[in-house]
Amino acid sequence: MKLKPRHIILFFLLLLDLLLAPLVLRLPLFMKAQGFKTGLEAWKKETLAHPLAGPAILFKDRKMRNTWIWLQPAIGAAALYILLPIRPKKKFKHSSIGGPEAAGQGQHGTARWRTRKEIARTLTAWDLYGKPPGGFVVGAEDENRFTAWLDAGDTHCLVIGATRSGKSRRIIMPTIWALARAGQSMLVTDPKGELYAMTAGYLQRQGYRVVLIDFRDPRRGSRWNPLDPVVKALQEGNIPVASQAAWDIGNIITYQQPHYGDAIWPQAQESLTAALALVVAAEAPPAGKHLASAYALLTELGSGGGEKLDAYFRRFPQGHPARAAYGVAALSEDRLRSSIFTGTAAQLRLWGDPEVAWLTATQDHDLAGIGQEKTAVFLVVPDERSTRNVLATLYISQVYQALVDTARENGGSLPVRVNFLLDEVGNLPSIPDFDHRLTVAAGRGMRFLLAVQDLAQLKARYKDAARTITGNCATWVYLSTADVETQKIISAKTGQYTVRTESYSSQVRPADYSSGTTEGLAGRPLLLPDEVQRWPAGWALILQARENPARLPLPDLSAWPIAGELKPVAIDNPDQEVIAAPPVWLPGPPAGGEQAEAGENSGHSDIDIISNL
Repeated sequence: MKLKPRHIILFFLLLLDLLLAPLVLRLPLFMKAQGFKTGLEAWKKETLAHPLAGPAILFKDRKMRNTWIWLQPAIGAAALYILLPIRPKKKFKHSSIGGPEAAGQGQHGTARWRTRKEIARTLTAWDLYGKPPGGFVVGAEDENRFTAWLDAGDTHCLVIGATRSGKSRRIIMPTIWALARAGQSMLVTDPKGELYAMTAGYLQRQGYRVVLIDFRDPRRGSRWNPLDPVVKALQEGNIPVASQAAWDIGNIITYQQPHYGDAIWPQAQESLTAALALVVAAEAPPAGKHLASAYALLTELGSGGGEKLDAYFRRFPQGHPARAAYGVAALSEDRLRSSIFTGTAAQLRLWGDPEVAWLTATQDHDLAGIGQEKTAVFLVVPDERSTRNVLATLYISQVYQALVDTARENGGSLPVRVNFLLDEVGNLPSIPDFDHRLTVAAGRGMRFLLAVQDLAQLKARYKDAARTITGNCATWVYLSTADVETQKIISAKTGQYTVRTESYSSQVRPADYSSGTTEGLAGRPLLLPDEVQRWPAGWALILQARENPARLPLPDLSAWPIAGELKPVAIDNPDQEVIAAPPVWLPGPPAGGEQAEAGENSGHSDIDIISNL
């Protein structure tokens, strides 16, 4: 039998009862016979002279023995309390988080909170002054010295936080600062423009190339042409790569909103968009190789049943990638064709916006450069309207593909690690094959931080693939959510542990009353869904694969020692260009036909696709 502390306490209790209690019971007799002071001194002298006389006193003195016996029920009650303690029911305040203490031997689960030693083993502690490890900030505390906790492994991170929970100021801004100290590149989605405003100046002082793509006000940043990858692949004679890039454009533009019903509609619209992208990239003059030309081509030649557009694509030989992509639309019947053309035009109508047409008409930076030198790219995505969100998804997808090509040329990994900090990623149209891309990205030197308001956002965008996406995020950081299903999932991920349960029963009969208490063991989550919902502000719940949950403080940026280094700067560009409509290309008439209208470019470009087929 293993000796427990309560057994030791019981032994000393019985020893004192037998040795000391009889001596103490004699004190009143000494005081009665000799007075208080004299009797007390005489009792002390007698007790010190014979400290073990207790058993003898009980044996010789009958009156003392009877008095001692009257004390034994109290001693017995104390002994029973020590051996079989009655554990009072734990009272909780409404603001408390977590359940009762663990009990048993883990019969119903062994989940628990991570210890400080385990946190130090599973996360990277950085005191801001040592060698910067580079990683995602998941916690920070200022005890003896300010310390940040980083997820610095080759894994992805999922941040769950409702609006106003502090995702930007508690996680993303400190992460930008930490990555800059480590010299790693980053691509940041910035719904409000505040991330760029707060960090661009610091990044430039650290020697970063800072690129701003502002979809809210395109004049304030760089310009980017989605057709550029298609054009470059054609110029290099790489028809398969050009075709795939065009199909990626068609897929993203087509599926920017969920489709319901017959799959032929979105598939036909996707193929038509890819065909338009290919023909513009191949046939238009340099200034007209952009998606505004594709939109104009469709609206001009696709009207009246699309016969002009049919005739134009028939001019290309069999096997031409543009004609092959156009095949689905070419085979459709009149009524179906009209719907396909109208649906595609509705999706390309964004390039009827002069600002978007101007922004995407030319390319002024290399998409792959972010993986070759330390670079920070900010995508300002308007949070007040969603019409331009597809541009952000298209840009992210093309950057990813450019980085994959760079990694392949560099032995499988990027020269500079790239971190995608995608704030409010749940509001962006779905990225093609995002679940597969996450699976292999880390091995190529790319990491993703996905910030969402709840898991329902990802499920709405990615359907069944959402489970793979969240499963590829080895670290979850929870701040808050109002979504009940998300609360249940977080609760389940914290794990189960074993607790003691109590049941009370009572019975009233005419002659008496009886009651009883029964104890047992049961399992409960470390955090119930309602406790997840009440998670306190300023704290992060960390869930990592193969580890127990962790609780870390997560202060606002203003509490960081480096807050003074991140100062807001104006986004306005003093040298911003005046937006002017880019030249739009439309094909000229066949040989011997009528001339093209004034202001339109005619003829074909000098990209020779035919010889590369």
